[in-house]
Amino acid sequence: MARVAMEIDSVRHCQFNEEWAVILKNKLLGLYLPIYVGEVQAEIIKGELLQDFRYPLPENYDLSSIGLDATKNDLISITIDRFEDNIFYAKLLFSHDDRFHEIDFPPARAIALGLRQGAPIFVLDEILYKAAIRVNEINCI
Repeated sequence: MARVAMEIDSVRHCQFNEEWAVILKNKLLGLYLPIYVGEVQAEIIKGELLQDFRYPLPENYDLSSIGLDATKNDLISITIDRFEDNIFYAKLLFSHDDRFHEIDFPPARAIALGLRQGAPIFVLDEILYKAAIRVNEINCI
């Protein structure tokens, strides 16, 4: 399966379901992928997107970042790799001493950690084509 590079378009509050969503986009394909997150997760990701402001991470997020530093692992990428029952799942790819390791991680936490570490975000192509929408279908403000 191929991975498709994505970038964060925005973090939006969706009026139709009163939830927050991180909108990933691939401009080349014209596809957008909304990943619903909690309000705190949305605030953390919005804070990471603002280059002059760092939202203080809750302990469980901060420990992930500290753990990367302490173990001298490099975060290589985030991949949204599953979509089951309208829930996305993600994997983090790490590098340590020229060896690669993958671990499952909640998508919102993965995106926040990836932003903080400067890691790219990918989505498996089959998931993108199954769950993505075109820009005129997004009902968020």
